[in-house]
Amino acid sequence: MESTTLFSIFIIGLSYGATACMFSCMPFLSPLLVGNSNDTKQALGIILPFSLGRIFSYTLLAIIAYLSSFWVKQILDDNSLFSIILGVSTISMGLFLFYKSFKAASSCGHTTPLIKKPKLNKLGFFTIGATMSVNPCAPIMALLAVAVNSSTFYNAAALGLFFGVGAVIFSILFYGFIVSKVIKGLMVQFSSYKIWIERFAALLLIMVGVLVLNGVLIL
Repeated sequence: MESTTLFSIFIIGLSYGATACMFSCMPFLSPLLVGNSNDTKQALGIILPFSLGRIFSYTLLAIIAYLSSFWVKQILDDNSLFSIILGVSTISMGLFLFYKSFKAASSCGHTTPLIKKPKLNKLGFFTIGATMSVNPCAPIMALLAVAVNSSTFYNAAALGLFFGVGAVIFSILFYGFIVSKVIKGLMVQFSSYKIWIERFAALLLIMVGVLVLNGVLIL
């Protein structure tokens, strides 16, 4: 019975990750990929910590649901704290990328190399993924409804883990192996505008963070 439930919650997470969730990640992941990746390996260095943050949140919510349905209701009724954390972390990441683009331009002489090895801020990617995953959408409500009635703590954690893995699979494939190649192609075609593209991506990330922080963008 429990294995059937785990499989069902995995399918719910899979369908969620293949539709609305994949595109809600776009305002965050696209600018990060532009500023920090030149190939699939570097793109995965962004997407995997981001996805682990999402899985962490789903698992934590399932555990909290098992321990106390009242706490879960409070979290879902007022997730302003997570909006603040998401907004601040997104703005901080954007500012960091913007600063890095100026630093790169000033330290590379007259030309900026097309291929570089950026120092990825994995904790920042993890935080953005973790905080953007706390929202009262129907699939997450389904996860919590099942987790509340779990027989054990470990089963509740497994529900969150299975849901999270299902939810991130398509995002990893889409952003890691498709979007990253598109971005790499654009950077090759517009290599002379590389710094400006990175700065625009950083400003876009800052703008998204401000919108989240002010409650205009609700995921």
